[in-house]
Amino acid sequence: MRDIIKSYAAAYRAFQPNAKRFLIFSFLLSLAQSVYGLIFNLYILQSGYTMDFVGVLGAIPGLTVAALAIPLAVLTAGVPARRLLLVSLAAAASAMLGMAFFTGRWPLMLFSVLAGAAGAAIGITSLPLMARNSTEAERQHLFSFQFAIGTVAAFAGSLAAGWLTRAWSALFYHGAETADAYRLTLLAACLLMLAAARAASGIREAETSAPAEASGFARLDRRLAARVLAPQLIIGFGAGMVMPYLNVFFKNSFTLGIASLGFCMSLMPLAMAFGGLMGPWLVKRAGQVKAMIIFQSVSIPFLATMGFSGLLIPTVLAAFARTMLMNASWPVFSVFMLGHFPQAQHPALSSVYTAGWNLTFAAGTRLSGRLQMDFGFTVPFLCTIVCYAFATLLLSRRFLRRENKKAAGEAAFEEAFERSAGDKLG
Repeated sequence: MRDIIKSYAAAYRAFQPNAKRFLIFSFLLSLAQSVYGLIFNLYILQSGYTMDFVGVLGAIPGLTVAALAIPLAVLTAGVPARRLLLVSLAAAASAMLGMAFFTGRWPLMLFSVLAGAAGAAIGITSLPLMARNSTEAERQHLFSFQFAIGTVAAFAGSLAAGWLTRAWSALFYHGAETADAYRLTLLAACLLMLAAARAASGIREAETSAPAEASGFARLDRRLAARVLAPQLIIGFGAGMVMPYLNVFFKNSFTLGIASLGFCMSLMPLAMAFGGLMGPWLVKRAGQVKAMIIFQSVSIPFLATMGFSGLLIPTVLAAFARTMLMNASWPVFSVFMLGHFPQAQHPALSSVYTAGWNLTFAAGTRLSGRLQMDFGFTVPFLCTIVCYAFATLLLSRRFLRRENKKAAGEAAFEEAFERSAGDKLG
């Protein structure tokens, strides 16, 4: 663990100024999103809606991202990242405010579309921005560091959301967890968005050529993109079946109060942070593909324990382990994905990935909301297990052999080089 910390400390000192500012932005944005995310489903249910409508609202942002990611990437080619991030934050904060004050069915759906549009813009900007502001040697640490600090922020945000809602309930609503108590916590998340805007305003990059960036789509190898992205998109569908509903799952399955729920949910992003930091360590020893396969396959038994143990402590511990392992592969996959394409195609690839991930995730979210009305969480958990297992198998069959051959070739070259050097010395 000490070696991991030392490697990250050294890497952080070497990061470019824009990369450091983006890390601060990511922390504050994740803090705001986790405060919002912990209580939003509960806020909608407390406002008188059913789980089916929660599923609709959960699917809309993802579908919006899927629909807008590629068009936005083309339309905003050449727009400075700073400007795009600031506009996106303004849209996200407006969506949060709208959903806090307008609780009719159609206003909630329209503001969910706005939230999805903001997410699309941030999604297509983030990966290329980090890739542009890092060397190849720094990239795995930067992506993993960004993932880890985002999840640490989510840990703090989940705790804060639980405590804030309990405080509002005690101060203004006689201890009852009302929709108005949840609304006040949503407004606190909006204030955090403003703090993230300050960090984004410090990012400065040289202007890029819009035609050059847009042409990345024309040159993108679609067959290769489909091969690289397919395993992760299958995981997206499986994740959408369960992950957006974890707060409801814990609260209803174990009758938790909002503060206890906040504590349980805060452990998940903390697990993600540990997982994100583990990524470069295992990649260095096993390679990218083997690291992802290990993380994903070992997480599946913990996923099954989550869904079917029926006991609070084993469920929480299994959720922590699953979250740590499964999410350790996220930053590894990001670097793995970008490594298959030249830098000029990174914005195009990022937008395709953002669109595809959100489409499959939204489809899983919508289907799960409907299934829960009839079967509870049993069928969604089974579907997630099947998706994770199939995606891991697909990743193994498509890329593991190639990585093993590459590693063997590099090892043979090093051995031959050392033998040649020894012969000369002799």
